[in-house]
Amino acid sequence: MVETPSVPDSQIDTFLNDNFNHPLWILDFIPSPACLVVPQKMWTPPNQSDWRRYVEQAVLRMPVFFVQHNGAIGLPLTRAVIGDTAALSCAERAAPVGNGHSTQIRIAWPGYESWERQIQIRDQTRDRNMITLERFAKLVASVVDRFLTHAANAHTYNPNWRVGPGGITRNDVVLVGTVQVSAGGWMPILQVSSLSPGPAAPVHSFIPVHA
Repeated sequence: MVETPSVPDSQIDTFLNDNFNHPLWILDFIPSPACLVVPQKMWTPPNQSDWRRYVEQAVLRMPVFFVQHNGAIGLPLTRAVIGDTAALSCAERAAPVGNGHSTQIRIAWPGYESWERQIQIRDQTRDRNMITLERFAKLVASVVDRFLTHAANAHTYNPNWRVGPGGITRNDVVLVGTVQVSAGGWMPILQVSSLSPGPAAPVHSFIPVHA
């Protein structure tokens, strides 16, 4: 947690304050040991010049966590993908994802080829306002859901994280939040709520790590 974020429109967590009742901005949470964090490797640009332009010299935003009114972290994918975000705190607030018109959602699910899809982060009104947090959650969830559908019929080289019948399905996935990995891209933070896919090293953070 920090008291002053590095970007001006970061999302304030509505449940946490410091000793002087000042709001705190969330950098990360400690995951519940009852759930497994999907161990994605953070996406990086393919060459050094793109790294400098889109990561090193870019102003990347704070992670966005989908926090429920009761303080629970994350939304079940099956609810988020149909727009059932009634439990989402600050749902009508503008999503703090930048000033562009679109962004890439990138997934690096273990055992599968990387997957990415573009979403629009402006609404269809005349003023082309930034989409709301609940709309952002639904769009990200839709990308994750499409990946899971694709992965169910794709080859995997990591059977512990196999997607599809007999493995991990959309019913098992929780959309925790997103983290910006480049000037034009975000990665979803995902948990598996009920399955225990084989031996896995303990994960002490939601944020993906660099390869």
